[in-house]
Amino acid sequence: MARAQEIAAQTGSLKELGEIVAAIRVVAAAQMQESQRYLEGIRNYVTIIRNTVAEATALLPEKATDAIPHVARRSGLVVFGAEHGFCGAFNEPLIREAAGASRTQPKPYLIFAGTRCAQRSSEQGLHPDVIFRAATHGGGVSAAARRVAAEVYRLITSEIISTISVLYMRVSGSANNLKKLLLLPIEMQGTIRHRARIAPLTNMKPRRLRDELASEYVFALLEAAAMESFASENTARFHTMEAAHENIRTKSEELNRLARWMRQEAVTAEILEIIGGAEAMKGKH
Repeated sequence: MARAQEIAAQTGSLKELGEIVAAIRVVAAAQMQESQRYLEGIRNYVTIIRNTVAEATALLPEKATDAIPHVARRSGLVVFGAEHGFCGAFNEPLIREAAGASRTQPKPYLIFAGTRCAQRSSEQGLHPDVIFRAATHGGGVSAAARRVAAEVYRLITSEIISTISVLYMRVSGSANNLKKLLLLPIEMQGTIRHRARIAPLTNMKPRRLRDELASEYVFALLEAAAMESFASENTARFHTMEAAHENIRTKSEELNRLARWMRQEAVTAEILEIIGGAEAMKGKH
């Protein structure tokens, strides 16, 4: 009897857990779809700004269009990771790559966007210099990217770092791929220089115009990386919840089979007891 009550309690707990998993899965699926809608616009935005930077660069004298040389100082690394849990091993490739970069000398300045990812990195002995909250919904991605961009600009203008890269996961089908992109300095060499037949009308000096657009381009890259990370995080969470749902279903079926077997055993025992009692009564007569 006690065993039957234990199985019933486990079955009830699994049902409640299944409802929680289903809710998380639905939210993750909705955010996946939301992020995909945003991504298309952000990618177009990055392309437009990149072409505009190239056009602004074409307005500069030929000798001034090369990438600005930098003094060899500390480098920087922005890592976009998960803000919440239940996303499996999503953070692990990011942490391994950041840990590998931290073994170089001088150690890079680490900026983590994603408190769960930062917590996991600290557990593995990697301690970020700055931690920001990552976006928890599609509408919050721009704000998260702006916080990171403000810190990047502060580090550059204060001459704390001379170069900075961004690390994030990009969703590809049902899998996520690790991506690393150089943010600064912006490499102008090899960029197609779009020189229009009629020079565009500008109200700024060419160098200032190029610098302003370059700043916007860096923000666009950070926003794209943040949205890619947000989409990938929710994709990982969705697939993790799918696996959890399947495990719960399998365990529930096993408990139901065990409960049916125990009920059958109890019925069989009662029947045998009745038969035994009848045989005993016959013996007395």
